[in-house]
Amino acid sequence: MSSTPSEVIVPSATIDADSSPILALNPGFITCDDAAVFLHESIKSHRGPESTGFILKNEQGRFFCAREAPDFPLVVSMNSKGEWEVPSGYTLEARVFTNARKTKGIDESAVEWGQRQRFFSVADLFEVMTWRRKLSRCYLSVSDGALISYTSTDSEFEQELSPRLGGKHDGSLQAFESLYDAGAVPSSILILLAVAAGSVTTVVTDSLWRRRGTLKASWRKDILQQNPPVELMPICGPVLNDAGEVAGYIHKKMLELAPAQQHVGIILKHKTRGFFIVTTPVPSDYATFDRQVLFPRDLHGNLRLPAEFRVHGFYHSTNPICDNPLPARQTELQKNFFSIKDMRIGLGRVNIAPHHRLFLCAPDGAVLRFAKPDSEKVVKLMAQLDPRSDDYQDIEQKILTDRMLPRAFVDLVAAAGTLSVLYPSSVWRKGRVYASTATGIVH
Repeated sequence: MSSTPSEVIVPSATIDADSSPILALNPGFITCDDAAVFLHESIKSHRGPESTGFILKNEQGRFFCAREAPDFPLVVSMNSKGEWEVPSGYTLEARVFTNARKTKGIDESAVEWGQRQRFFSVADLFEVMTWRRKLSRCYLSVSDGALISYTSTDSEFEQELSPRLGGKHDGSLQAFESLYDAGAVPSSILILLAVAAGSVTTVVTDSLWRRRGTLKASWRKDILQQNPPVELMPICGPVLNDAGEVAGYIHKKMLELAPAQQHVGIILKHKTRGFFIVTTPVPSDYATFDRQVLFPRDLHGNLRLPAEFRVHGFYHSTNPICDNPLPARQTELQKNFFSIKDMRIGLGRVNIAPHHRLFLCAPDGAVLRFAKPDSEKVVKLMAQLDPRSDDYQDIEQKILTDRMLPRAFVDLVAAAGTLSVLYPSSVWRKGRVYASTATGIVH
């Protein structure tokens, strides 16, 4: 099997999209999959009978979303020759399809019909398989949440299959496509043909495509596997330039999630260029969260991070706290700060890796960061929070019984490192929180 075809440069439109200030509204991503997921999420609420989008790649290797809509920041259009035109400085990397609902065939089983609704059409695959292709990858954004991709590998089988999927010279459909669209050919056959011809991957799961990774001929059995190994890198958000952008992004992501369940994610920083990317938050208790649920392993069993990135920190929401008799102001402070348990776990992590940061997305919308730990003070505070330590102080019980104010715990944390508010709220002012004076607390 030969390697994936080299990137195809598509004839460019005369307008230079890089010069447009509106590009700031269309973020860049480090992978094609990440950009496709962003577009997939954005068109969920604007899904038409058959919408399409595109993924473009710029000269710096960043990926961007594009649409045919004239009001979109990046526009792809078709010229009079039937060629896709993209803005100057970009190449066409992939196309994103959203298929219209298909009518059930007369003798088509419910299972095969359901699969046909959630898989590429023959025409979708042909656009990527044909030797006349303008791109080597396509995605299907499924209405119930899944996102799958097909990538051409230029295999001999794909080269043989492609002419049999295309239309006739007069524009009519060949027998296979006509029968498939009518539900007379089982969708399982097209799925197996695609798996054999190129690379079919589940990027975002749903009730059918429930396992992230590359589909094999044994995909029906594979989706039943419990706790399968992680194959793909986690989905990450756009490139973020500084801590302020990181805070704004995770603030927005957490507001989209159910507050009854704690969520955790990882912030990655580029080793040489200094920008950040953030993994999509997953439902998990922070105390038991392990990064192995997000990242694949290499041949030696070591976790793999995206190339040239390191872990910058962990971010998480809070677990809801039970009602307590504290005054309302103190209760608000307590529930919008690190819990005793989460801080104990977090301090253990920064004690091992002092360059790591801890980020909290509070229920009121604030984003707090703990960084630059003082090793001696961190060890002392860890002992005060650890029930197994001789220096243990039951701070949580003291707070609940009104023997200690929540702000006193804030002071202990602020004294052990640099505690900052990156995104303000009704409880927290933006800026550094200092010990003893607790200037970051709104009185």
